[in-house]
Amino acid sequence: MIPVKLRLRNFMCYREGVPPLSFEGLHVACLCGDNGNGKSALLDAMTWALWGRARAKTDDELIHLGRTEMEVEFEFALGQDRYRVIRKRSKPKVRGVGKTLLEFQQATPITSSDKSDSRKAEWGFRSITGNSVRQTQREIEKILHMDYDTFINSAFLLQGRADEFTTKEPHKRKEILADILGLSRYDELEKRAKDHARERERVKKDLESDIKDIDDELAHKGEYEAQLHEVREAIAELEKEAKKQEGRVNTLARQKNELDLKREQREEIEGRIKQAKDTVISFENQVREHHQKVENYEKVLQGYPEELAKTHAWLGKLVKLEEELGGKRDAAQDASNRIHHLTSTNARLKEEMKELKGKLDMLSQEVRAPIHRGTPQGGEARCPLCGTELGVEGRKRIMANYEAQGQEKAEAFRANEQEARRLEPRFIGVRQVIGELERTIREGRAQWERREETLQKDHTEAEVSLPKEREALKRAEEALGRWRSAHEADLKRRESLKAELAILPELEASLSIAQQEFEELMRRADASAQMFGAIQEKLQRCASLEQSRREKSANLENMSKEEGIYGELAAAFGKKGIQALIIETALPEIEEEANRLLARMTDNRMNVKMETQRAYKTKKEEPLETLDINISDELGTRRYEMYSGGEAFKINFALRIALSKLLARRAGAPLPTLIIDEGFGTQDSSGSERLVNAINSIQDDFEKILVVTHIEELKDAFPVRIEVTKTAGGSMIEVS
Repeated sequence: MIPVKLRLRNFMCYREGVPPLSFEGLHVACLCGDNGNGKSALLDAMTWALWGRARAKTDDELIHLGRTEMEVEFEFALGQDRYRVIRKRSKPKVRGVGKTLLEFQQATPITSSDKSDSRKAEWGFRSITGNSVRQTQREIEKILHMDYDTFINSAFLLQGRADEFTTKEPHKRKEILADILGLSRYDELEKRAKDHARERERVKKDLESDIKDIDDELAHKGEYEAQLHEVREAIAELEKEAKKQEGRVNTLARQKNELDLKREQREEIEGRIKQAKDTVISFENQVREHHQKVENYEKVLQGYPEELAKTHAWLGKLVKLEEELGGKRDAAQDASNRIHHLTSTNARLKEEMKELKGKLDMLSQEVRAPIHRGTPQGGEARCPLCGTELGVEGRKRIMANYEAQGQEKAEAFRANEQEARRLEPRFIGVRQVIGELERTIREGRAQWERREETLQKDHTEAEVSLPKEREALKRAEEALGRWRSAHEADLKRRESLKAELAILPELEASLSIAQQEFEELMRRADASAQMFGAIQEKLQRCASLEQSRREKSANLENMSKEEGIYGELAAAFGKKGIQALIIETALPEIEEEANRLLARMTDNRMNVKMETQRAYKTKKEEPLETLDINISDELGTRRYEMYSGGEAFKINFALRIALSKLLARRAGAPLPTLIIDEGFGTQDSSGSERLVNAINSIQDDFEKILVVTHIEELKDAFPVRIEVTKTAGGSMIEVS
């Protein structure tokens, strides 16, 4: 895998607006910057894009603080092909789980047919994304031929984990080396071989158990044959007895069927008797009803003239009362008119008396007025009404005339009031009599007119319905006679059938016993037939088992052979088989390359030797499988675990480069890229210079070498620098 281009957005310390980092044209480069600026974050971005894994425990921890989503786009080359991975992550809005999106694309050149030279082509991408994130991840790992753990233990010397391969426990080192060499497929083959062997062993045990069961059952074959003969004779005897008993059952059943028919007849007659009884009662009721109606209609026709005359007489009395009512109404009207006349006359008199009093008051005022105005007493006065001059005598005469008129009108007023008070009680009494007469006439007329209408209606109904009711009465009496005759006949037939059915209970008991005996014989015959069939099946099964035993014996022999073959294959594919042989073959190459690098870095002071077996402290037949790293120097030979600091890093670096070069020579998982993250911090100046020289000496073995450091003195040792700086808007990248 060769990195081509990296784009980041809101990833760790990087925010939006970060320019893409292009690796095209770079061979050996230094990724530099102060601690915490985000150098290792670029490497985390690569691994997170490819495998969804980085140094953080969770994906959400990788999102820039204060942001809710992030995105990494990573292009890489693999052989002649070019790919692009886009991985996005968003935090949950409230609660729940965040969302991850993963796209995988393959590049196709669109401006040049020379696919081998990516610099001459512009690339378009087509999606090869799976149906899910998990399926897409499997496709990426399938193309890369490695997972995250294998990558960081070989091509990626990760910060804080550069010595992961060497510091692992010896038996773990062997597992990592096996993963790097692609030996996991042999583990799968070993597992499959063991599964096949276990399956053959299981089948073999099943076959042995089956053969034993078959032998146990075949031992009863002679017993089955004897039982078959006995059962055959028993079946013949039972069939003979059952045939005889069946004849007796049929005779009794025939007799019972005849009686059952008669019982049904009796039940039918019982139903008819009940129906006839109900019908007779019904017709008796009808006869009574029709007879009652005929009597009622005849009574109506006979009493009609008398009742009608009585009604007309009462209506005549009401006519006389109406004449009396008219007289009373006239008297009341006269009294009312007289009272009204008196009342209106008094009202007029009252107005006239008021007018006279006003005139007298005016004349009195006119007499007093001259005195108040200073006129001499006895002067001429004028009429206050017409203005005519009046003398003293004239004024007195007029005033006397007015007073006389007033007294006359007052006496007439009092006489009218007395007459009105006298007429009022008489008028009220006449009105009460009128009310009583009106109520009597109204109620009487309504009553006797309804009576007349009812008499007429009943008379008409009687004339029309009487002939019909007489005819209906006749028909009901005839039907009643017929039903009474049928009822008596059914009663006689019921008594006859009752006598014939007296023997039915005894016959049913005899039939039940005969049927039980017959059924018992049939059950015994069926049981014998079933036993006969079961014995036949057993004998047939014995024949089948004999054939099956021959087949299972042959199959058992084949299973034993296959079990041995798969057992040998499992051993061959196991850790001590082909895998051990491949590791033993690869170790000399790793040792040779590591020692070559160590010789450069330590002036031939150190030499590495890896051993795959170690003897137990106590004597045992087989040595312990391991992968020990022993280092020889001027002080002697010691295990790797005894080294620390700069010397341990030199060993780590040499072994890591050796592993990378070994993988580069193997087609299964080529590693043309080497990444070293913060590996120089523990080196002295001469050791750092040798490490730089060592990197320069292997640069032709890799397409790209990327060295991460924060040490200022080492920046100038590399031809290309990728500067990482931290700004207020997040970390930024610059290639120089």
